[in-house]
Amino acid sequence: MIGTRKLLTPLALALLASSGTQAQTSAPPNPAMVQQSQPATRPASPQAPRTIAVNWDQARADARRQGVANNQAAAAVRVAPEMPRPSNSEASEVANTRLPVLVPNMAILSDTPPPSVLLFPRTDFYTLSITGDGLVIEVFGTRLAHAVAPDAVTARQLRATGPDELRVSATEYGQVADFNRYGAAYSVTLECDNPQSDPRCADDVLVRRLARSLIIAAGSPGEGG
Repeated sequence: MIGTRKLLTPLALALLASSGTQAQTSAPPNPAMVQQSQPATRPASPQAPRTIAVNWDQARADARRQGVANNQAAAAVRVAPEMPRPSNSEASEVANTRLPVLVPNMAILSDTPPPSVLLFPRTDFYTLSITGDGLVIEVFGTRLAHAVAPDAVTARQLRATGPDELRVSATEYGQVADFNRYGAAYSVTLECDNPQSDPRCADDVLVRRLARSLIIAAGSPGEGG
């Protein structure tokens, strides 16, 4: 890294931002999280997204413990084989993402051939998509808050988590784990072709393992952060 603001070694950044032969030009839509454009004539909505401050001190401390910051090249080499390698050229823009970019440990998966990995970074959010062998894994992170809890009871319910600080629920196609970290909001979503019979989506074991394996692979507060 150069300076003290980056949370990623040059080697790790190169692995994340490596491009393949087929570039992707747009991120998959996430209507629940991504800000929607509004006509200029509409008044501002109370649910309009606002930027949440990120706890970069805690993120840097965690990155140091993970051994992927402060130019620790040897540590990066050890982590590198287990980091997702996006194949789209747009992944190179991850250096401009202004929240910690969390990625799962790929050693948890045993797909053959290796899964396809795409990374769609933006300034305030990112989506990591991993596809292979009847399974899609999506990791989403954002520092945009789209609504304020209407009362204290709702706020406590939204903060409620299990022992591993995850809010896990079943969906029609699999499992989703939501959590907050460093002031940002994250989710890990699993979707299976056959969710009822595929053990990877039939219960919450894999989604919890993936969520617990997440490491900081990129992200920066930018100038003055």
